[in-house]
Amino acid sequence: MSTQRGTTATYKCANCGDPFIARTADRKRGWARFCSKSCKAIKQEKRTGQHAAHKMSEAGECFPSHADGEVQ
Repeated sequence: MSTQRGTTATYKCANCGDPFIARTADRKRGWARFCSKSCKAIKQEKRTGQHAAHKMSEAGECFPSHADGEVQ
């Protein structure tokens, strides 16, 4: 027995432009804008810059290392 979970359609990825299939109900919710999680992450990084900011804080070593013995 086959159960269908709603109608689907082909949409264009908001990051790379590749076509992908998504449920119509998800699109109405504002979901299913990207063809993959990696495309979503790339677009989100361009928008927020969170990963780049995190890498900068690691380079400055803002937090003590467990190996240094400074953390109790």
